[in-house]
Amino acid sequence: MKKINPQNLKAVPKEIRHIRWNWEQSPDNSELVRYHVVVVDDKGRNGILEGIMQQLGVVRSGIDIVRRVERPVSNSRLKYLLCSFDNSAGPQVIDWSKTGKIVRRNKDLYERKRGKIEDYVSRIYESS
Repeated sequence: MKKINPQNLKAVPKEIRHIRWNWEQSPDNSELVRYHVVVVDDKGRNGILEGIMQQLGVVRSGIDIVRRVERPVSNSRLKYLLCSFDNSAGPQVIDWSKTGKIVRRNKDLYERKRGKIEDYVSRIYESS
């Protein structure tokens, strides 16, 4: 199997374990930040997500989960977990290196006025 150098990846292939994320001002509450996190792995997706949320929870209490979707990645043994949640802490609080995965910010993860963020993510991971 070919070794992947995470420093050289511009786009992360859907067939490898990784995390995509983004943040924006919450459309429901202007005092909060909305995070969108996609964890792709064969196991341990929930634990990785809980670790990220725990880092935010230590700084500020209260994480409001907006959506949580888990589905298989096409042509792969991996699954993806999409979770969107609101919190008052900014992204500088998160130490992504603690996840042990390739992590990339994906600015296309945001709330849509038309369609759903779930549709965008499913097009990435469920199309062959």
